[in-house]
Amino acid sequence: MENFLLSLCIPTNGVPEWVIPVLNSIYSQGENENLYQIVITDNGDNEAFFQRMKEFTDKHSNLKYLKTNSPGFLNQIDCFKNADGQFIKFINHRFTLNSGALNYYINFVKNNIRNKPIVYFTNGVLNGGKTILRLNTFDEFINQLSYWSSWSAGIGLWKDDLYKLDELNEYNELFPHTEILFMETNSNNYIIDNTNLLTQLPVQAIAKGKYNLFKAFAVEYPSILCNLFRKNHITLQTFLKIKKENFNFIKGQYFEYIVRKKDCSYDLTNADLYLDIYYSKRQVKASMPFICLKRFLRKVLNIFICKS
Repeated sequence: MENFLLSLCIPTNGVPEWVIPVLNSIYSQGENENLYQIVITDNGDNEAFFQRMKEFTDKHSNLKYLKTNSPGFLNQIDCFKNADGQFIKFINHRFTLNSGALNYYINFVKNNIRNKPIVYFTNGVLNGGKTILRLNTFDEFINQLSYWSSWSAGIGLWKDDLYKLDELNEYNELFPHTEILFMETNSNNYIIDNTNLLTQLPVQAIAKGKYNLFKAFAVEYPSILCNLFRKNHITLQTFLKIKKENFNFIKGQYFEYIVRKKDCSYDLTNADLYLDIYYSKRQVKASMPFICLKRFLRKVLNIFICKS
């Protein structure tokens, strides 16, 4: 069927304790199943998960389940290419839809299907200002998104733009979603929607990621931004602003996983080497006492607020 307004794309490696609650959060909203489609592409090897998916496909004709051999984040591309809806929305397999979110996405498609803006859903992470930002240039769009453009869960694209996925030829294996977001640099119609629509499931940190964390955010992501600047798609001011804000994010990750040695499944090898390509490991390490003090004071403040 190709008359769906919306396709919700859920690439996964077959983790039922995540995907099943996500599916339940969608179907429990009671929306007309002729209006939307769910596409699940699975690059895992979990027979129990396969059987659960069969139960859902037997019950819901709007669910498409496919096995794929695409590794890691490239599973996203397979999922998008198999979507039939007029608008294709990425749904992280660890994020349930809040009550009313499905209706919100459907209405977004209905209200914007003529103009087809480039849109990114930030799910409440942007501080202050309007919930809906309408921007006229790619530079403004990327400037306002900051390093959140590296986050896959906000991605959406129109079916009419699917052909552009083939034009990319090769994708950054860590950030294919970001490259998709950056495909259209000449539009005059961009939207950042900061409505809170999703809730992350409780997850064990150990199961969350297996890629090299500091290579991803200290090398690969800044390189994508740098390439945008070289091609004059963003200004120097925007590049430096996002580079700085991404650095603050990296420092927090360094504190958690290198200093505190918090459990994770990220690959942390060569962290100091990667930090010295676009940033400075010396500056990162020098900031650790300040981050520690800041977090201590935050805890003290929270205790004071709870007691008062």
